[in-house]
Amino acid sequence: MGAVGLASRHSRPDSDAISSRPSLSSRPLGERLWSGLIGLLVFITILVAALPIFAIVRGTSAGIALATAGNASLLSWLGLELALVALGMGAFFFAYSLKYYLATATMLLLGFFGPGRNGSGPGKKQGLSDLARIARRGWSAKAHSDGNRTRWLPLGYEPFVSIHIATYNEKGVVGRLLEACSKLNYSNYEVILVDDSTDGSMEILEPWKQVDRFTIIHRDTRDGFKGGALSYALRNMDPRTEFVAIFDADAVPFPDVLRDLLYHFYSQGNPRPRPLHEVGAVQSYQWHVLNKNESWLTAAVRTEYAGSYMIERPFQQVLGSMKMIAGTAYMIRAGLLRELGWGRSLTEDWELTLRLYAKGYKVVYTPYAETPAECVATFGRLARQRMRWAEGHSYNVNKWFLTILRSPRLSLLEKAEFIYYGLYYLQSALFMLGSAAWLVSEVVLRVQIPEWTALLGWSLLFSNLFALPLMNLGGLLLEGSPRRDYQGVLGAVALSFLLVPFQAWASVKGLFERREGGWFRTPKTGRITNRVEHLPQRRSLNRWLRPRPTTPNAGGRRASRAFRLVCIAAPILVLTILGIGAATAPTVLAANVYYLHNPGGTYTMDSSPTNGTPAKFQMSNPGATQTWATAVAYTGQTVPAGSYTFTYWTSGQGNATVTAALTFGYSATATCAVVVPIASWTASLVNGGGSSTSASLPAVLLPASSYLCWQITVVAVNNGGLDLRYDAGNQQTSIATPSIVVPEHGSPLIVLAILLPLLAGQLIRKPLRAKARIR
Repeated sequence: MGAVGLASRHSRPDSDAISSRPSLSSRPLGERLWSGLIGLLVFITILVAALPIFAIVRGTSAGIALATAGNASLLSWLGLELALVALGMGAFFFAYSLKYYLATATMLLLGFFGPGRNGSGPGKKQGLSDLARIARRGWSAKAHSDGNRTRWLPLGYEPFVSIHIATYNEKGVVGRLLEACSKLNYSNYEVILVDDSTDGSMEILEPWKQVDRFTIIHRDTRDGFKGGALSYALRNMDPRTEFVAIFDADAVPFPDVLRDLLYHFYSQGNPRPRPLHEVGAVQSYQWHVLNKNESWLTAAVRTEYAGSYMIERPFQQVLGSMKMIAGTAYMIRAGLLRELGWGRSLTEDWELTLRLYAKGYKVVYTPYAETPAECVATFGRLARQRMRWAEGHSYNVNKWFLTILRSPRLSLLEKAEFIYYGLYYLQSALFMLGSAAWLVSEVVLRVQIPEWTALLGWSLLFSNLFALPLMNLGGLLLEGSPRRDYQGVLGAVALSFLLVPFQAWASVKGLFERREGGWFRTPKTGRITNRVEHLPQRRSLNRWLRPRPTTPNAGGRRASRAFRLVCIAAPILVLTILGIGAATAPTVLAANVYYLHNPGGTYTMDSSPTNGTPAKFQMSNPGATQTWATAVAYTGQTVPAGSYTFTYWTSGQGNATVTAALTFGYSATATCAVVVPIASWTASLVNGGGSSTSASLPAVLLPASSYLCWQITVVAVNNGGLDLRYDAGNQQTSIATPSIVVPEHGSPLIVLAILLPLLAGQLIRKPLRAKARIR
């Protein structure tokens, strides 16, 4: 009863706890100086952000003057309006870019030169300021016998924590997550997993039902999607629970994750830690590094997260603005979650964030309860995931917009951050609008804003272009990432542009729709390409920012030109390598099920359930043979040991049967004229629908550039034989296999690499022409 009482007392913000946080005047002098410097940088950034607006106003007034003088035609007016729209969008992105520049500069300064950069020992008192949370980790690992990086709070007991996990068809990764949860160095916790799977995940989960502190629940419906599954977990958790931790299926939490998250719910500035009642949730770093070296795409996604979780979100924590719950790797007060319950949005995490802030609670962010997770492995899955995020995000912005802005519980800075969040995914639509307006006004109508020079235009463009790469680079620096990870910076740039049309459509759709669309799961590969340890200390990264002594080069102009050539050739080479590498980068299919098709008399198989045209294969005569082949060639790989299952639909007389030789194999040609068996067995096929036969085979080596084949040969028939039915909505005959990977193409990067030499030539010729004029 005591634990329940404590949880209920935490369900309301406490004004005394809020006021107990150290004021600026009570902080150490060094920290006050840094706070003043950050404030000055913010002020300067706001002034600089206003410059394009002044240009828009000046250009508009000049255009009106031209029109009143009768010097502007209808087309000129149209061109001027479009140019102003383009400049307005540019100014909008300029404001976003400045925030990224400010965040990057602030976090790099704090990370390398700020207070606490040399760490703290166990004898030093820790403050609670947001600055101190990010500038340093509270305690060094080697100072404690249990190896924890964060010193445990002297509460006198361990608060009960309930870990909630929602899964759907995650049999490739859920086992390792449960293994990680069983090894936490925390004694007072439980794990509740709610599974909606249809892929056989329960075979993996069933043994965990017998493990102490683990509760496994299976639902036969996807009602409410992730939010619905987490509601089940909430209803079944231990009544002693004070805090709830949420993890996605692809996460592999470190043993000390619960302690690291709990640390931020308490104030350490007193003789005894006091609960911070206004802190409703603590979010940490979704550290997407498990498969970062799988392809250029995973490297790019990993780099994106580094910029967001090591620069952008810590900067929000430093400023004290709104922070967003990110769906996994976070902890929330149990009493508060009982009171709020789970929503059913596509982005239940963003919805929960808004509900927390509307009730007066805050979200704290720390990168140092980092939880390793997987990067999305194919562009199709990534686009689908970002479309879901964009749709759900914009839908909730529309739903909660007035509630948040009118709420007296949010500060002005938090409301400003909410507006920033509100336009986050809509940036893609605005980018397309601004680009189209610029193209028509500049290229077609050839109209420019008066007094707006090309130099200013290009300055605005490049200032916007470099913001995200520099932020991502800064995130990698703060992590102390290996040099190979920096290749992902260029891939992240390409990825941001490739995702624009998908996010644009989904964000606009979510903003205006009355009900959100369906939930699309993001499949996981289960691959781990890198050994993962805790984020390293940042002291060693000072060498990246300190100037290095250089020796004068006697080559003079030759050295200068050589330097330019190296700077130009390097990105061309890197982009070309990335593009070629992406063309053969292996990524796992969403499901290793191959459905049989017969479009126009060509016997094919792929991962699409049906082409809508019913087909049949007559199995009435012994010796009848039919082969289906994939349309794509596969990379060389080892197909793991596992089960091959043939699910089929047949029609015939009564108890008719067919004995058939079933072969799954590969061929060097797309016709599968010669099939080399991977799995082969003889089965008795029966009359009816949805029957299946399977065989378990050891691992097999698949050569490079091979086509997969499925072959059926009739051995014997009974009662006239059967017709194999397939390629219809209710007759989805298929063969399921162990994991097999296919290549994914990244041709846009190759195109970008081809275009770069044109820019390189222009950059080289321009200084040469200038020198010729001087002579």
